[in-house]
Amino acid sequence: MKRIKHRAGYRQGFTLVELLVVIAIIGVLVGLLLSAVQAARESSRRMSCENNLKNITLATLNYESARGELPTGSTINRVGGRNGFSWEVGLLSYLENGSLLTEIQRQVTQFRKTDPAMQPPNIYSLENVNEVRIEPYHCPSDDEVVDNRNGESLASSSYAGVTGSAASRNDANESFGDNSGLCGVVNSDGVFFPGSRTMIRQIQDGLSNTFLAGERWYQLRAWTAGAFWQTSVLSDPPTGPSPGSCMSSMKNINATVPLNADLEVVGYYKGHQDDERPDPVSDDKKTLAFNNLPFGSFHPGGANFSHVDGSVHFVADDIAPQVYVAQASKDGGEVVQE
Repeated sequence: MKRIKHRAGYRQGFTLVELLVVIAIIGVLVGLLLSAVQAARESSRRMSCENNLKNITLATLNYESARGELPTGSTINRVGGRNGFSWEVGLLSYLENGSLLTEIQRQVTQFRKTDPAMQPPNIYSLENVNEVRIEPYHCPSDDEVVDNRNGESLASSSYAGVTGSAASRNDANESFGDNSGLCGVVNSDGVFFPGSRTMIRQIQDGLSNTFLAGERWYQLRAWTAGAFWQTSVLSDPPTGPSPGSCMSSMKNINATVPLNADLEVVGYYKGHQDDERPDPVSDDKKTLAFNNLPFGSFHPGGANFSHVDGSVHFVADDIAPQVYVAQASKDGGEVVQE
């Protein structure tokens, strides 16, 4: 007698609904994975940026140990209409780029033989210097940092020295110029300003309470550019910064222009050019003087700053204005309460 075997029923494949659910789950997992990878990459870039700023600050302190003063924010130009050299040029020997400094000095010597009045020479006349990218001056979260000038792509810096906060304080008497022109006020109660020769003993607010440098992302110039002197300066050291100084390697900090400020709120640079970033949304927003352009970065939520004691900290966008401003001056007498 034959037994009849019954084959168990089974389904072939997924239903359309099940397939869509699986695809959706995979999509969510991939999205989470990509977000995690991007966050990890940005965290790595931010750490590299902190390391850059740490090296720059230590190089600055080594310079001070050797010479008794911090590098000048910008060398003095006794001829109006030219840029002085930035404080970052003075650090080259302390950042394993001494050969480049030697080449700059050679070209400066040659320029002065042909034109003794050039003190210093126009930095954009230097050959094979401005194009060199100095790695410690480049934040990896920043895009290709260049100053496009006369068809040339010149290397720039992601960092700027802090000139001070004088114009933001009621008892301000350490600032020069006004905001009616393109350049604006030059603060000089910080550690860097045009013609500065700051000594450690002058930093009375405390080394750990005083900014040295921070990240910048707007209105970049060649890394060699210190300040553009619109008028000549005859004294050495100067009695104060030239009222017509547009600072490229330094920035003011003031309470009305917060960190990573929304330029549609605080305004764009008055003399904005079409090839400069960022592009204004509307012409009537160009209201900021050059020296008041904000510090900021491409890191989410804030920017890296260093203090004169050599420490580096990530400063949040929502830092209290009075705390932000207080750390910009070296002798303002403010009490910093984080």
